[in-house]
Parts: sequence; structure tokens; C-alpha cells
Amino acid sequence: MKVLKSLIFLFTIATIFTLVAHKSFAASAQLSPYSWDPGLYATTSTYGSTVHAWGMRQTQGAWGTGPVNYQSGATTTYRGSSSGTLSVDLKGTYCPNGVCSYGSGTGYKGLVQFWNDPKNYIAFGFIHDPGVSPNGITIMVEGAANGVPVGGYWPGGAITGTSHHLQVTWTSSGISVTIDNQVTLGVYPVLENNPSISFLAAARETGDICDTTFTGISFTPGSVVPNPVVVPAGNPYFTYTDTITESGSGTGYSAYINAHDAYNNAISVGIQTDSTSASSHGQPYYAWERVQNGVFTYEYLAQASNSPTNVELAWWPQDSTAVFYVNGTPIADVTVSLSPRLFFNIEGNARANGDTVNDTFGPTNITVGDCPNTCGLNGAWNTSSFNFYGLSATNTNGDTQNGATFTVQGTVSGLASGQDWNTNEVAGIGMIAQYWYGQ
Repeated sequence: MKVLKSLIFLFTIATIFTLVAHKSFAASAQLSPYSWDPGLYATTSTYGSTVHAWGMRQTQGAWGTGPVNYQSGATTTYRGSSSGTLSVDLKGTYCPNGVCSYGSGTGYKGLVQFWNDPKNYIAFGFIHDPGVSPNGITIMVEGAANGVPVGGYWPGGAITGTSHHLQVTWTSSGISVTIDNQVTLGVYPVLENNPSISFLAAARETGDICDTTFTGISFTPGSVVPNPVVVPAGNPYFTYTDTITESGSGTGYSAYINAHDAYNNAISVGIQTDSTSASSHGQPYYAWERVQNGVFTYEYLAQASNSPTNVELAWWPQDSTAVFYVNGTPIADVTVSLSPRLFFNIEGNARANGDTVNDTFGPTNITVGDCPNTCGLNGAWNTSSFNFYGLSATNTNGDTQNGATFTVQGTVSGLASGQDWNTNEVAGIGMIAQYWYGQ
């Protein structure tokens, strides 16, 4: 997510107190939870109608002075269409002594953000901040329209209580919000022809607590639509095709193909099953995972199966874009930068002690590089050096490069209490390198 730029404008409006009955909408949206801080968390409900974002911030630096390392929440898997309406309730759910608030400490906020592009974005919500509302919460609108700041902060105490209803209506040329069915703010002239929509809680400084639950999330039909996949022009630097079968037992298992460099950058595509996931709820899902400069992000895409599936990963360096294909059809494009020399993996995972994986891969086919100096593969697949916690990769047909087939099997053991694949590399991996000037 991007840093929300802000500019303070003080407006005078009537104080808003109560949450009243509101209109119900028919459509929900799949949501992907995430966090930018190890002390902040987010979960979503089965059908995307609820998000809980909460925790105590561990990173340093006041919000607005550096990267967006101060928030957690969930974003719609698909982007918004060129017009629509969202209905949602924001509830402060930090209740240590039975009296609830949106958080505690020097600053906290709960917000709904519409991000169209770096020059057109807006967030509606409620904020406590020493500069704009030191003794409670107030209304905030933070954003930009074609790069020009819009919105602002109402005087401290302009709103009270910890349960408020927002109804956001947008078109390609503007967006407005109605609070508690009483006051409408906007229309703000923010381009919103294809926004991502996020439900977020944020903490201002180290040790501050934020805690917002978003309930009743619903959209008018057609408000959120699948993203169009953009395939760059020209030939990719590499293509990696494989037929994978994801299988296992227990709380979680997965099968991925992966390309990475030696500088903490990687892109993986495949199928994952995770009964603890707020997005997939134990069903197999197509997913991508990305590491960029050491920062991990991921997205669930669509429900998959445990049957053999042809997957392909291709990458265009000039566009910093990877495309994920399933059975020849592109299902996602992902922004990622890699620095060749590249390395390629088959990888099977299981989540926790006692979980099993029983994946198959192959035949593999990788085309990569610029001939003659960096074209093709070097050496043979290594299936012995990257096996962890009881899982192991095996080359089942003995082919050393393209055409090789594999299994990844095993039962997870040896993880410490409370650890799983989110804290450790729990995997069986086969790896091969790009040919690089004779090596």
C-alpha cells in the first residue's frame, strides 16, 4: 500500500453521535489480509463481510514520515469497477476495561481506503492524533485528486462513540461518503475508475495500539469485478512451465514453482491449501507469493483443485512484470524486479508439525536468458540441499535439466512450539541455476 499523503483543512460540521439503521447491499468481495508491522494483525471472515485489524505497533517512526509500516488490514482481491457503492460499519474494539475505543497511545485510526493510482486515492475514517484530535477522535479524509491534496481533518471531538456507519459511493470522476446516514462529505474529484479497496487500522508510533473491526461489508452488485490481466508485449526473459499436483493432509500444504535471484527477490506461483487462512478457509487456491527487497507479499486468486494442473510463470524485465498462467490462460500479473543470474525451484510445503505433503511436479521446461552467454540452464537439479523439517524433494526420472519430474513428500516434525511455515522454511525444494558465462 502507498503512504497516505495528508493536508490539514479544518471544516465545521455538525457533531455526529449515533449509528442508525442502514441499507443492505447484495454483494461481498474476497479479501486478502496483510500487515506491514510484526505487532499488527488482520483477519477476514469466510465471505468477506468482516475484517478485524488490530495490534500493538513494533516498528519506529511516526506515521507520515516514512514507509507505510504502521498498519494492517485487508484489501479486495479484485479491484472496483468504474462505479459502485460500499456499505460498512467501523467499530472500535479495543476494550481493555469494558470501555471500547479505536486504540490507545499517541495516535490510532480506522479507515477505508480507495486507491486508484499514485495520484488518485482517498481514505475515509476516524483518527486520534496529537496534532488534529488530541483528546479523542475526529473525522478524517486523506487523499489526492490528480496529485492535488483533498480532504482534511475536522476539529477534535467532531464525532464521538466507537461505532459508525459509512456508505461510500464512487464513479470514475468522483467519490463521496455518508456518515451514519446523516452527513455526506464530497463529492471529491478523485479519479476512481479501477480502485483497490482496503479496510485498515493504523498506529502512530511504537507501542501504540489500534483496533478496528469492519462489519457488514457489502457492495452493490457489479461494484467489484475481476482484474484484467495485462501480458506485456514482446518475449519474456524466461518462461517456466510445469504440471503440478498439490496434495497432503492436516492444516496446510502447497505446491509452487519459483524464480529468484541472489538479492532477496523472488516470485512463486502455484496452489496452496491452508485451513487457517482467512481467505481460502482450507480449500485449494491458486496463489502467488513475492519477495521484493526482502519484503514478503502474496495473493490468493481463485479456487483450484488437487488434480494435475499445468502452470506457467513468465517474466518481462523491461516491465518488471511476471504473469501466472493456468492451463494456458493468464490469471494474474504481478509487479516484481529480479536481477539475473536467476535460479529456479520446485517447492512443496506443509504448514505445521504432523501435517503432510505429497506433491508431484513435471515434466519441467525452462527457457531463460540471452544466448549465448546466459542462455539456458547450468548443471543438474539439486534435490539434496534444501529439505527441511521432514520434507524432501526427489527427482523421479533422473533427467538433469528440462523434462525432469519430482515428488515432494514427508511429514513435518521438529518445529518448536508455536512455529509453522510463517516462521520457518518448511519445505522440500529442488533447485537449478541459469547458465551464466560458462557456469
